[in-house]
This record gives sequence, C-alpha cells and structure tokens, in this order.
Amino acid sequence: MAITLAAVYGDGWRKAVVNPMTPAEAQARDACGDPYAVVLVGDGHVAAVLQLSWRDGYGEVVRFDARGRTVAAQVFRRAGDGELFLFDSRTWDGPDDAGEHEFPHVAARRHTWYRLDGHRTDVDEPLGDRGPSTHTQQQGEPRRLPVPTFGRWHELLAVAGFGPVEVADATDPMLPVAVADAPPWRPPSPLAAGDVEALFHAGAEHHIPGRVLRIELHEAGALRLPSGRVVAADPSALDFDARPYTVGVPPGVYPVTVSLARFVDDPQHTRVAAVRLAITQRPVVTWELALRDGQDPLALGYREYFGFGVDGGTACFTDAASSSRLVAAGRDLGGLVDPRFTVVEDDTMAAWSSGWGDGAYPVWIGRDGGRDVACFVADMLLFADDEDEDDDA
Repeated sequence: MAITLAAVYGDGWRKAVVNPMTPAEAQARDACGDPYAVVLVGDGHVAAVLQLSWRDGYGEVVRFDARGRTVAAQVFRRAGDGELFLFDSRTWDGPDDAGEHEFPHVAARRHTWYRLDGHRTDVDEPLGDRGPSTHTQQQGEPRRLPVPTFGRWHELLAVAGFGPVEVADATDPMLPVAVADAPPWRPPSPLAAGDVEALFHAGAEHHIPGRVLRIELHEAGALRLPSGRVVAADPSALDFDARPYTVGVPPGVYPVTVSLARFVDDPQHTRVAAVRLAITQRPVVTWELALRDGQDPLALGYREYFGFGVDGGTACFTDAASSSRLVAAGRDLGGLVDPRFTVVEDDTMAAWSSGWGDGAYPVWIGRDGGRDVACFVADMLLFADDEDEDDDA
C-alpha cells in the first residue's frame, strides 16, 4: 500500500521551511531549472527533503526518521545522455537511543560513490567514529533514471529507500517557517573561468577593497614541452606533485606571457595575476578546467575547483618529461620579487610568484572554434575576493 507524503515548497529546510513558496512558484522554478526544495511530510514528521536544480543536473534526496535524524542521503547527477544517475549514496543505521547530534557519529555508516565508467567505491564504518573503516573498489553500474517531471519524484524516493508513495501538495503542513537572505544549500556549480581574457588586457584596471591594480603584459620567454604533457605545480614540490593534465598538446616550444598587476597608488608593488602558455594564436571560444587523472568535475561543489597547490610562494609550468630532473632547480629557485617571473634550465621551466602567496590555483584550458587547445592559463585568483570565489576542492 502506498503512503501519502505532503509536499511543502521553499528554498530549503533547516528545522523550518526556508523562504516558503507556493506550488506554482516551485513548478515555475522546476521548469526553468532553477534551484528549489521540496519538504515531504508523512506520519507527522518531515520524512524527506528533495533539493533540486536541473539547470545544474543535480538532485538530492535526504531521508529522516521519526526523530529527525538523517538516515540516508542520495545525490543524483545528470549524465551526458540527459538521464540522471546515482552519483553518491550515504546511509546511517542506529542505535535507537542516540540523539540527533550524536547519531551521525555513532551510527553504522556506508558511503558509496558511483562513476559512469563503472567504477564503484564503498566505505564501510560499522562502528561510526569508534572503529575502523573498510574501503572497497569494484565494478558497479550506477542506478539510472530519467529527470522527473514536477511532482513525479517516485523513482528518486525509491532509490532513497521509500516504498510506494503518493505525493500531494500540503494543505496545512503545520511546519515552522523562516526567512533568510540566502538558501541553506547551494547546487554544485563549480567555479567558472570568468573573463580570463580580461586578465591579459594591458592597461585594464581591476579593483580590490580600497585599491586599484593595472594590468601589464610581459613576454617571459618560451617553454619547451618535449612530451606535450603540461604540469603546473609548486617548483619546490616537483618530486611529489608533478602530475600532468589529462589534456596534452603536440611537443614543441611555446611562448609564455605573464599578466602582472601593478598597484596604481604604489607602483613598486606588483603581483602576478595570471600566466598564459600559448599553444596557438587562434582566438579562444570556450574555457574548461584543466584536470589531472582521477579528478571528476562532478565531485565539485558550489564555487569549488581542482587546483595545483603552492606552499612556497612560487608556481611554475613545466613538462612531465622534464619535472624529475628539475627537482633541485625548483627547490633552489626561491622567491621571485624583481622580476616576479623567470624561465630557467634551458627553457624547461617557467616560474612566477604566486599571486597573494600560498594556496591552490586553477588552470584553465582555452579551446578554439575547432575544439583544439589554444592555451593554458594559470589563474592566480588575484581578484577572487571581489568575485566571491571559494577555495579549491
């Protein structure tokens, strides 16, 4: 027999319906692909919350028990063919006497990641925080289902552990409500490249709180890529962090341009805003995040990115075939202040001071109209505070 769940709509759920909306308003958001949430009430308590953003190819079902404890969470992402697939699944089981805040720490936990290539990873923690974990990798195709139409969430709920259900708009939900400036959740829209080209407009001015910086362009020389497998890294860490990007280019020698930002009110103060490794001179039509093996962009959350780490205040481009013999040179490079960039070791490493210092920085791949690689750009996130960017993943 099917159970009936009453649907209440809003921006989300945080012990209250955040920014409630009418069914018509929720349906309009669904049609546009904009984010919204569905709070499902059954047997006198919130049984589940759906967080949906079809524009981002994202849906999540969080299931609660009668005591308000989270017992399951399933994340669905959109595959290339338009269908949804189960991307991430978590469950928590017992004990019955554990309170809401204690429960996730002492309950038996199972976390499963699925990938479209058939790889599945399971992490089992039968004693929660109190015991060991077991990691298992195996082949396992994820559950797939079509993107549901508004109100037809039965298959999503079935994967989350519900039996047959009927969903109807609530007439008198008797739930607390709250008003907030921002939703309590964000769809996983990773950091976008933004206007990378603006970082290479000589004379362009960019603002940070209380300061103005003006862009200068400097031709730093050329970089030899004997294998065409590009590496971006901290030059002092090439012995353990020199994984190349999955996108390669033909072996060759390519020009390097440094975008240097100079403080208008303090001309002696400069910072590197970005560095471009030009593969061709064709105009860039699209930008994408450069990835290393094993990095899945679907794993990125709101404003997250995969970046290369810097712990010594200096960054570099090099080739995977050259990195092992550049370990000593990278460690001896030191800080770069005047000038803030250099090409060393027979043009096998282009190095520069890393923006504001240590951190993690994305590399963007620019492609031309024929989808060929036109350039790699290391973005030093110099103006990140103004753009409200988050840290890397």
